[in-house]
Amino acid sequence: MDNKEKTGKTAEQTSGQPEKAAFTDEEKAAKRIKLHRRHMRALKDILIRLVLLCLVVYILFFHLVGVTVMPNGDMYPRIDAGDLVLYYRLEKTVHAQDIIVFEKPTAALDKSYEEHRETEVTASVEKNWWRKALDWFGFRDPADPPKTLFICRVVAGPGDTVEIDEGNHLSVNGNNVVETNIFYPTPLYEGFVEYPLTLGEGEYFVLADYRNGGADSRFFGAVRMDDILGTVITIARRNNL
Repeated sequence: MDNKEKTGKTAEQTSGQPEKAAFTDEEKAAKRIKLHRRHMRALKDILIRLVLLCLVVYILFFHLVGVTVMPNGDMYPRIDAGDLVLYYRLEKTVHAQDIIVFEKPTAALDKSYEEHRETEVTASVEKNWWRKALDWFGFRDPADPPKTLFICRVVAGPGDTVEIDEGNHLSVNGNNVVETNIFYPTPLYEGFVEYPLTLGEGEYFVLADYRNGGADSRFFGAVRMDDILGTVITIARRNNL
């Protein structure tokens, strides 16, 4: 009797082993599927976060703010050559004493103000939709001529009349401009801009803080609003990096 029970129990156990093994394989397969789905969800989350990060960086640095390096010593001592400059791109109005970042076509700097102004306006009007899209997305149009970057201080805006006399005096609308933050005289550059200069709509007269030799509106005339990339909001000193 005991042998039969023992034999029967062994048979039941033996007959149940394949079913248990088959169930284990299904369970393992289900676990593998769940693990795969979990990995795919994690990968999807990483990709979504990466896309969102790229979108934030794109909006931040191509449409909201910009970063550049001060190319020379024209704004010394406030901004020295090599300092990192952070500027705000969405500024729609520019005021006197604002420090702005702007570009000028390099070849146009050898022409008179009226000549290169006409060239810039014509080039802007002739752009088709995809070239304008490149500008909007923050990419340089390959058909655009090389440009030179400048950082200067605004001293006069649309409708103002600017004059610099032989005594190194700057006046706007007939009033002498007193600049307590400028430590150099404002000499007249002979043979370039003729004074008095009345600014048109969307035009600004800019000067370098280092007035003795700085490249500014005394050399290339007024800066158009279309040339302005943004208004400086902060700087990082090169010797503190």
